[in-house]
Amino acid sequence: MTLAMLLLFTFSGCASYNANVKPDADLSKYRRIWVKSNMNDNRGIGQFICNALRERGYETDLGPLTMMPLNTQAIISFTDSWTWDFKEHMTGLELSLKDTKIDFPLATASYAGPASFTKLPHEVVERLVDKLFAPKPAK
Repeated sequence: MTLAMLLLFTFSGCASYNANVKPDADLSKYRRIWVKSNMNDNRGIGQFICNALRERGYETDLGPLTMMPLNTQAIISFTDSWTWDFKEHMTGLELSLKDTKIDFPLATASYAGPASFTKLPHEVVERLVDKLFAPKPAK
C-alpha cells in the first residue's frame, strides 16, 4: 500500500448517513419548511440546510419559531457536534422534521463521522436532505 493510500484511509474516516421516516408519513406533501435556528450555530449549518432545501425546490427560511410564517407546513430542527483533532471537523449532525400541527418528529436524518476530516459541512447537509426527502420505494 502506498503512503498516499494510507493517508487517504487515515484521514477520510468512516462516516454513516441514516434517515428514518415514519411509515405513514408522506414528506412529499411538504413544500414550505421552516428551519428552526439554533443558538449554538456559529458555523452556518442552518443556512446550509436552507440552501439545500431551496436547491431542491422548497420554500424555506431560517429563524426562531416566533418568526415562522403562518403558512409553514413543517419545521426542521438540527443539532450538530464538532471536535478538534488536527483541525476542527464535524463529527455529527441530526435533522429532525415535524409537521407544524404535530409535536413529534415525522422523520430524522443523521450523520456520524467521528474521524472524517474531509467532509465539508454543506456536503453533509446536502446528503442528509437528500436522504430525508428520498422517495419511498414502491411496494
